[in-house]
Amino acid sequence: MFEWLFKYTRAEFARGEIMLAADWPWWLLAAAFAVGALLLAALAWHRGRQLGWPRLLVLCALQWAMLAVALLLLWRPSLLLKTLRPGENAVAILLDVSASMATVDPDLARSAQAQQVLDSAPLRQLTREYKPRRYQFDRDARPVESFEAAAPTGSSTAVGGSVLQLLRGLQSTPLGAVVLISDGADSAGALDAEQLAAIAGFGVPVHVVGIGRETMPEDLELQDVLLPGKTLPGTSLSARVTVRHDGAGTARIKAYDGQRFLASTDLTLPADAAITSGFIGFELGDSGYRNLRFTIDPRQGERELGNNSRTRVVQVAPRRASVLYVEGEPRWELKFMRRALDKDRGVRLVSLLRTSPNGYYRQGVDQPDELKTGFPLDRPTLFRYDAIVIGSMPAAWFKPAQLRLLREFVSDRGGSLLMLAGPNGLGGGGWGNTEVGRLLPAQLSDDANSFVRQQAQVELTPRGRREAMLKLAEDGVANDQAWASLPKIADYQSLGALRPAAVSLLNLRVGERVQPLLVTQPYGRGHASILATGGTWRWQMLLPLADQRHEQFWRQLLRGLVAEVPEPFELQARSQGDRLVVRAELRDESWVPVRDATLSVSASSGGESLQLPMQPVAGQPGSHVGEVAVARSGAWFVDATARRGGKAVASARTVVQHDQGGAEAFSLRQNRALLEQLARATGGQYWQTGNLAGLPDAVRASAAGVTRQELRPLWDAPAFFLLLLLLKATEWLLRRRWSVV
Repeated sequence: MFEWLFKYTRAEFARGEIMLAADWPWWLLAAAFAVGALLLAALAWHRGRQLGWPRLLVLCALQWAMLAVALLLLWRPSLLLKTLRPGENAVAILLDVSASMATVDPDLARSAQAQQVLDSAPLRQLTREYKPRRYQFDRDARPVESFEAAAPTGSSTAVGGSVLQLLRGLQSTPLGAVVLISDGADSAGALDAEQLAAIAGFGVPVHVVGIGRETMPEDLELQDVLLPGKTLPGTSLSARVTVRHDGAGTARIKAYDGQRFLASTDLTLPADAAITSGFIGFELGDSGYRNLRFTIDPRQGERELGNNSRTRVVQVAPRRASVLYVEGEPRWELKFMRRALDKDRGVRLVSLLRTSPNGYYRQGVDQPDELKTGFPLDRPTLFRYDAIVIGSMPAAWFKPAQLRLLREFVSDRGGSLLMLAGPNGLGGGGWGNTEVGRLLPAQLSDDANSFVRQQAQVELTPRGRREAMLKLAEDGVANDQAWASLPKIADYQSLGALRPAAVSLLNLRVGERVQPLLVTQPYGRGHASILATGGTWRWQMLLPLADQRHEQFWRQLLRGLVAEVPEPFELQARSQGDRLVVRAELRDESWVPVRDATLSVSASSGGESLQLPMQPVAGQPGSHVGEVAVARSGAWFVDATARRGGKAVASARTVVQHDQGGAEAFSLRQNRALLEQLARATGGQYWQTGNLAGLPDAVRASAAGVTRQELRPLWDAPAFFLLLLLLKATEWLLRRRWSVV
């Protein structure tokens, strides 16, 4: 309708400039209107003085509007457009030939759909009017003579990188536009803001033709699996699985250690969501690398099963983590905590119990001089521990430097801090106004009576149900029952408002009131938590001797505190497309980033070994990144050695599972959001395969390349004549109504 009224499209008006083509001056137009308006006003006054001022002004306004439109048409309104010169510009056609384009969707392969686009009349018109530059791409863009032999075999896709590579290669060519034909699957790394800005900087519009369906009701995709890369022997893990789906249903998730079945769970998929997440818990045994496989049972009629499985490698570390427990008075909690961890091969509990103003009772120390002078006063000594637990101990017992060390232990070291309730703990111990109080997940009450020796029932929160460290039974219903049947705790401490990033894993029911009991939040590189009771010992005292739920609780809680605490030399690797990407962070014994180290990193698999060139990360001292292309699927072991002054000072190893080309089986749905973002940022448009008729006009209107100016007349647009007719008809109807015709 718009184009019929005004002769041209909205896009042409948006890109063009409206002007008057007549050579007559503006002042003559204004003078003609003023004279005409006076004559019309005089005539209206002469013929309709009996109407009164309001009606007379309405008639004058209609006549003045007609006069203005008529005079405007005499001055020949026109649309000035810049258009590409035919034959003098190139148009690049970029075809996606990655493996995802082989998807049959629904009855025709996407590569065949792309060929239909290439053979369509609009694309043939472009190749006639402009010099075609044909490219195909997967991870890289490559020029080709024709698309006849194009086969969707690429093992990865880099949409943004390929467009940028094409534009850089054609900088010396008068390029009018790029036509990208793709499903938007970007398995080699998502289009980021920096890349998008670089593409837009060339000033060449990218017109995108989207291939493939945006929804696939028959398909389930295991989009991601998140779990720690390292754990301790015997630790219960909880993997967060994310499923992409179109439509309601149930997904059965299974976990395997190699061929050994670990666990399964059912995930409910709501109809009003496209992505649903859930958790699956399991336990790993002795130390070593575990090749974990997660699968979804396929839906009926599902054809693409390559995206129903994910593999993750977890290292069950042989090291023994260390937890320092500082307590101000003998309490049952400490006794039973030590009993729970006495035979634990993964966690060492070192306790420092104050027995007098300057006396301490040490347990669990490895060396005779460990903690001999009390709580550490320097970073290297304190940072040897992975987690710190502070019980009923007033903040005034610590020196200001020690309080600062506690904050740095969490923020810089990446350690875990757990504060327990007690008569001299938390708010009652004056912790609220210290450096440590500001990193805790809840504000602390300074009320001396905030610690109450009153029994209360513990409740598992919905968020706590997801945590492996709070599982007392494998089955979800059985776990809820196990928590509900625990005896009441002996005491609790009231907390203030939770911090924005805090989550409550356990709650406490006191009569009709519910308050947080176990609260945690990230802080810097580590985590800070509060357990607002010192009375879980009642579970041990009142449960049967064979019931180990209290010991299980403390063993799993402390293991959860140390599970993801970083080491001085951290090595992380991930598979991205057909490459391995490695990140290394090196710190000294004080956890200060090491700036002058050189890193030697290699990746090996099946007898093949590759060196990774590592580069420092700008603005992140001690951090290095590197990547290398690999062609072999399977487990790749990454080994790193750090040297200072030619001497090896640290080494680390990790392992990553690489599935060559496997990423192309994921993200099968057309990524329209990415394609539209690319088109919008460059001044291009997104097109559907069945609606390409306007593509040649859109390309022709590009301001890139060699352009010419076109002055298109607007005076004969139907909208102007319809407006004149409407104004005259309105005046006539009013005159009839007021009897002044």
